[in-house]
Amino acid sequence: MASKGKRNTWTMANTVESARGVAPSGIIMTVEKKMAYGTRVAKAETLRADPGAPADEYLDPVNAKAAAGISDLYEGFAVRPNGWSDVATLTFRFSSPVRNPRLHVAGTGGATVDSSGNREEYWTGLRLSGGTPSRPTFSKIAGFPGFEVDQQAIVPDVGGRQRETTCGVVYMCGTAQVNGMVSSFTVDVRARNVRRTLPAGDPFMWGVFRVTFEQDDSDAPASYGAASHSISDQSIGNSATSDRPGTVSFTPRRLDDDQDDAASALPSSGRLEAWQDRRLQLTVPVRTASSGVLAGWVDFDRDGRFQPAERATAVLPANSARGVLTWALPHDAKPGPTWLRLRLAEAAAEVSVPTGWAATGEVEDHRIDLLTPGQVRLSHSAPNRIGKGERLTFTTRVHNSGQTALPYHLSMRLDDVLDDARVRAINPRPAARTRSALTWQGTLEPGATREIRVRVQVKRGDLGNGKVATRWPGTCEGERCGASVAVRD
Repeated sequence: MASKGKRNTWTMANTVESARGVAPSGIIMTVEKKMAYGTRVAKAETLRADPGAPADEYLDPVNAKAAAGISDLYEGFAVRPNGWSDVATLTFRFSSPVRNPRLHVAGTGGATVDSSGNREEYWTGLRLSGGTPSRPTFSKIAGFPGFEVDQQAIVPDVGGRQRETTCGVVYMCGTAQVNGMVSSFTVDVRARNVRRTLPAGDPFMWGVFRVTFEQDDSDAPASYGAASHSISDQSIGNSATSDRPGTVSFTPRRLDDDQDDAASALPSSGRLEAWQDRRLQLTVPVRTASSGVLAGWVDFDRDGRFQPAERATAVLPANSARGVLTWALPHDAKPGPTWLRLRLAEAAAEVSVPTGWAATGEVEDHRIDLLTPGQVRLSHSAPNRIGKGERLTFTTRVHNSGQTALPYHLSMRLDDVLDDARVRAINPRPAARTRSALTWQGTLEPGATREIRVRVQVKRGDLGNGKVATRWPGTCEGERCGASVAVRD
């Protein structure tokens, strides 16, 4: 029975010909069954998912029995006394490539005793006979007492005296990893007969199998929500890091810490700086065997959540080495420490939101230092009025309000100065000067201010429009673009 409050999201349907299951991530697994001569499936039972399943010392993850699986009763196979018999060939296929799937075997085998006390045992053997795109290999992960695991087979040690049947005696129990990136793998199910005395009746053997998948989990703080991906042939960086917290999960989960190699896309300081046009751009290294979608979220307002407006995406063709994400910087963006989430998957729907399951790809979270674009701000001051023949000083302060050094290139127009006054002094010296304009350029450090002072003397006669005014084109609009001083009669 499933634990209270936990939703069962792992489905399985099993028949004598085939089985079909859907994992919580969305991976679809089918099992094609081909029986050896004479073999039939007398029972095809569905092992329903059970989030509350107890730990099993022979399996890894220890609660692998929580996963949905199949349990078949094989009968009628030809028996070679004290020898091997072919029973069935099972091909496990996946809706998308998966890396290093784990095959969990529990209680697979059979034994019979007749009324005369004659006993026969059927120890299971598994042979890894194929796979796509290439033939994978086995490696032992956990369990398999009484059995030996090599790259191509799992075989029993049938020697010794007769013992009571249990895991390791007749029955195979353990977890084997199918190494490689596979779209399918095929195992031959075989029976090793041990006839202790005389024949003991019709042969039978149970085959009990479950499959779980490598998973990559998010590790941003809990307020951002959890995201989990089944690892496939799509990765952020050179390869996806498998996270194995030790248990099968029915919901996306987060880790307290994770090692992600796409951090190489970030500056060593962890800083991401938006450009002056209020765009933030990040080039992310990826590996895509097929087309995919890269999505990224930046918590711009630092409220501990990823919002739809904080998302950027890039559609990637097959065999991409990088993806470029570009965000428009929101007006409420706050500089400082925050979080970035990257998700890559084959289908756009898998990464349409920052949380949840994905059947392919990878998720990476990175703590970053967001630098919003600084602005070169200008402020102007001058006397309110001035008399004919008098001198005045226009003062313009140039301030960098950002967190990084910024270049500036500023020009002051003199058209509305020279019709009523003459320039007497300029400090600092402009980088360029024409009859009607002065230009300064340079770099301002964060928080720095530079003063520009222009001293003029008003004419005694032959005035223009009766005011002396500076203009700084491109820095603002209207009256804020300079200072204007009326000339008294």
